[in-house]
Amino acid sequence: MDGTRFTLRLRFVAGIMAGILLLFFGVLYNLQIVNVDDYRRQATARIANQETVEAARGELTDRYGRVLVSNKTIYEVTLDRSTLGEEAQRNATLLKLLEICREEGVVWTDTLPISDTAPFVYTMDQTDSNTRKSFSKLMETMGTSWKTAAADGLELAAAMDSDGAAAVTQTEGGSLSEAVARAAQHQWSQAQSDGLRRETPGQAPEQETAVSGVSAQPLISKMREYFEVDPAVSDEEGRALVGVLYEMLLRTKDVSTSEYVFASDVDISFITKVKEAGLAGVKIDTTTARTYNTNYAAHLLGRVGSIYYDEWYADDSYYRNNGYNMNDTVGKEGVEKAFESYLRGEAGVRTTETNANGKVVSETWVPDENGELQVPQPGNNVMLTIDERLQEAVETSLSQRVPGMTDQVKGASAVVLDMSGGVLAMASYPTFDLSIYSDSAAYNQVSQDPLAPLYNRAIQGLYSPGSTFKMITGVAALQEGYTTPGEEILDTGRFQYPAGEKYPYGDYHPACWYYLQYGGKHGWENMGDAIRDSCNIFFFTLADRMGIDIIDEYASMFGLGQKTGIEITGEKTGRVAGPAASEALGQEWYDGLLLSAAIGQGTTECTPIQLANYIVTLVNGGNRYPVHLLKTVKTSDYSQVVEEYSAEPLDSINISEENLETVKEGIGLMASEGSVAKYFKDLPVKVGAKTGTAQVGSATAESNAVFVCFAPYDDPEIAISIVVERGGSGTELGAIAADIVSAYFGSENTNETVTTENTLLR
Repeated sequence: MDGTRFTLRLRFVAGIMAGILLLFFGVLYNLQIVNVDDYRRQATARIANQETVEAARGELTDRYGRVLVSNKTIYEVTLDRSTLGEEAQRNATLLKLLEICREEGVVWTDTLPISDTAPFVYTMDQTDSNTRKSFSKLMETMGTSWKTAAADGLELAAAMDSDGAAAVTQTEGGSLSEAVARAAQHQWSQAQSDGLRRETPGQAPEQETAVSGVSAQPLISKMREYFEVDPAVSDEEGRALVGVLYEMLLRTKDVSTSEYVFASDVDISFITKVKEAGLAGVKIDTTTARTYNTNYAAHLLGRVGSIYYDEWYADDSYYRNNGYNMNDTVGKEGVEKAFESYLRGEAGVRTTETNANGKVVSETWVPDENGELQVPQPGNNVMLTIDERLQEAVETSLSQRVPGMTDQVKGASAVVLDMSGGVLAMASYPTFDLSIYSDSAAYNQVSQDPLAPLYNRAIQGLYSPGSTFKMITGVAALQEGYTTPGEEILDTGRFQYPAGEKYPYGDYHPACWYYLQYGGKHGWENMGDAIRDSCNIFFFTLADRMGIDIIDEYASMFGLGQKTGIEITGEKTGRVAGPAASEALGQEWYDGLLLSAAIGQGTTECTPIQLANYIVTLVNGGNRYPVHLLKTVKTSDYSQVVEEYSAEPLDSINISEENLETVKEGIGLMASEGSVAKYFKDLPVKVGAKTGTAQVGSATAESNAVFVCFAPYDDPEIAISIVVERGGSGTELGAIAADIVSAYFGSENTNETVTTENTLLR
């Protein structure tokens, strides 16, 4: 009985096993015989995507070929939306990628202006205007439900962008609208007491921006719902995930490319983990990034960055209309932006094939209509007019000498031009390191510095020229016949008419600085003496004879009140005192203002670069050239010249040789006999110099110190302007000027030309 049962069980088990084997062989037969072609096609199926490959930017060198900015090869992580899969797979992939980022300390791109951790609040105070605009525009395009969820954020962004220095804090029991209303009242004043101006409202150095307590939870919830984020995903992980998806949405909405750069400059350890994870749609590519070979000229060189949302979607978008992709790296400031068309290379086009698992299996370059492979072509190299060693000397002198001038010093600038308007050096103090743009903590620290290091005072700071303006008044009077080179005018301490003549300025009798400071009088002085001694009475007399129109005409011919033409953006125009300027300021013009205008006071304001170019125009005989930074453009291998700058005058003043020598004599006398002579006596060349002191703010505030000079005296090669905010007397700037002249003409400045690859030796 037992044996029979065992036999039955054995047969039963054997039958089951036979059935399984039969099923197995049936499936195997189906795979290998019946449907072999279909399965082979599925196994070898590939998805082909065509993509644009950005080319390396050209290098930036100084006038002697010293490389200032070049490229380095880096690895970057890109996300391809087309191969990330459906929502669930996409989200799982991105969460794993974010996990690896945290493990390896990799920072990824996330500009969503919402805090990283709960409770989620808006962080508009930590974002720039372009980020806020991108956020606002995307919210507007995503429909009513998104706009409603983001209403508080949109209101904050609008307040920040319209008021610049808005300080918004939602207090307990207070509404957001009330907070925004308070922000709207917090306008930044255009007329700061230190004489520094900005054309558009922005955050003043003294002000801090605070936006806190405005909940972003409604928008986070809407975004999680829209992107189908699993409710089981934690708040912090969910915020990180929607931040990445927000970036993808910014770059892929109505844009031809489906890729975006998730993280740049990642290391091998990170790459290894990503490869091991086998994340579909996540690619590691090699590309180039800017590397800086100098610690100087930060304001001049500028930076590169991604194309902003509003730049791309603008109706007249330069980038969209000139063959760019939204992921491209472009010049954002300085010469990187000014010479974008030269530096930008020609992008390549390649086809990337991925298998069914999203793995890249092949990459090939795509031929154009002529059969030529579209391999990326690097951009041209741009040689600038600046001398790196001179730039270093200028910045070093400012950093060493400016802080100790007065206890009220705020900032400074110095500009050195050649005789055709080429910029040899241009410095703004305090300065910064260009690496801050890749370090958000460092950038925030610099941007919040009350001395405003990011502000380019050389082209944006507006200052009264003070007595450095007197040469314009002198040239105008000489050229128009209101005085002669030998005429002497009596300084009596205060400006007045001879007895019996009707005085047109009422009770206004402005005094010479010498009378106010020492109770003294210069006595009889000619033009040269008056420039050397900076005698106010002499120039009051000339202005009284000429009137304001002639002074304004000559100031304009020397380039004041108009842009110099320098290629970088942000240059201020300034103004020249006169009836038109007063009307534009909503002020009344009084006849007595003529006298202050003649000595560079009143409403006359100019930039340091305008001052330097005015001196160039004066001492080169009257030719005003556009200020420029471009010297030469060469091909990527330096073998051919693409373009060479040719200087053509914007204006010419036909200054007679006698009149020019008369004015130059006074400038030379100040440098050799005047208050600054001690600084120049040991230099290898003779210098011409003029000081200026411009009063600003209250009676207890230090004046702005202004200084201009040129060298050599007999055959000028360079002109220099220096301005120190709240620096006191312009005389104190002689030491900085002497440092610069010594650096330019000294034996240590060999100015050797660096021979670059494929450059023909001669």
